[in-house]
Amino acid sequence: MCESTVFLNENGKTSEIMSGVTRIVVRGDDAVLTNIVGEQVTLSGVVLSEANLLSHGIVFKKI
Repeated sequence: MCESTVFLNENGKTSEIMSGVTRIVVRGDDAVLTNIVGEQVTLSGVVLSEANLLSHGIVFKKI
């Protein structure tokens, strides 16, 4: 499967935001996450910090 888990690093703490993410659309400093069942979460004021395609983990950092 090609789903990933998205994490947010904020103030030095990393927390899981959404699992089963199949699509990420970045618009400026916002990222819209969509999971396998179509649910969406918008992260505001973030930048991509790391994308580990082997472990299916994507980390955004709050700016």
